[in-house]
Amino acid sequence: MPANKFQLVLTRPGFAEIAVEEFRDRLNLQGHVVGPAAVAFDENIQLPKLSASVFARQLMPRAVHFAVSSPSKVDDMLHGIISAIVKRLEVLSKRANRQAMPWTLHAFALDDDPATALALRIEKLLLAALKTRLPRLYARYIPELPVVDTQDLGDGASSMINNTLLVQVYVATVNDVWFSTASLGEGPSRFIGGNQRMRHFPGAPSRSSSKLEEALLLLGHAPKSGDTAIDLGAAPGGWTFTLVRHGASVTAIDHGALKLPNNKKFTELVTHLKENGLTYRPHAPVDWVVCDMLVGSRETLAVLERWLSQGWAKNFVFNVKLPQAKPWPAIREALDLLARYPWAIMQAKHLFHDRQEITLMGAERV
Repeated sequence: MPANKFQLVLTRPGFAEIAVEEFRDRLNLQGHVVGPAAVAFDENIQLPKLSASVFARQLMPRAVHFAVSSPSKVDDMLHGIISAIVKRLEVLSKRANRQAMPWTLHAFALDDDPATALALRIEKLLLAALKTRLPRLYARYIPELPVVDTQDLGDGASSMINNTLLVQVYVATVNDVWFSTASLGEGPSRFIGGNQRMRHFPGAPSRSSSKLEEALLLLGHAPKSGDTAIDLGAAPGGWTFTLVRHGASVTAIDHGALKLPNNKKFTELVTHLKENGLTYRPHAPVDWVVCDMLVGSRETLAVLERWLSQGWAKNFVFNVKLPQAKPWPAIREALDLLARYPWAIMQAKHLFHDRQEITLMGAERV
């Protein structure tokens, strides 16, 4: 097995360079890009929690890298990977005195079909090898982890999940493979590659509804029946749809048309005002304000700061479009804005459903 180990951080493909900039600027950590979706750090540094980073989606502690120089060497690389993982799991199992240590496996690639095929091959070979060579450990294999928040579980179930060993095999390309073993309690996401895909609900007028669903889940706080909400730049209605689905009554602000389901629930809970979301002011404070307008980052941040400074909403979700060239200054402005308003929860994240944008979230109380 290769001697060198790294702390690996995974991002959305194409965002590794900006993640390096974020870690250097915000956290004083020096990393280097290893492919379009990964940043490598020295093995001995302490990585922050995923929630502390805008662009980090997954952590791979103590990651080991395998490289192959030519397609004819793929089988040799596979043999080395399987042997190394089995050996590490055998050592970890002995350290635990063969106690009931549940574990699961994420073998995956990101936006690369040949790499995905190789990941599936590695998964099949590894499980077969473990079934033969480490049958006691294999018996504790969990094919899928529960997606519920550990806060919703009892202490025993929460402890079991945190102690679950996550074996990650990340196939960057057919020539580059990384693997890592760490308990979920050490910080990795339970989602494959850290990517939390949200369900698309029938009737939603756009897939942007999934973006707000993801933001609310990450925030850990969602609208409820009786809440009031403002949706700035609402058309065609994806975010209004999500707010109503959670029970809120919504004032949708946009000159464009809404394409919401034509049923009693939406007609009763939605008021459409054909006004400009950039200049709209509410008559009274509301529980939620959300914004997904196609405007520049500074315009969006100016709107958010006005809402925060005036105390017009208790909770917010704002999507900020980033410039293609040199996006970090715009992100830095967004982070500085959040820092001026220390609510119970304030977070900025590049969501799975985000593209060239980030999402800002906040809640006064939880």
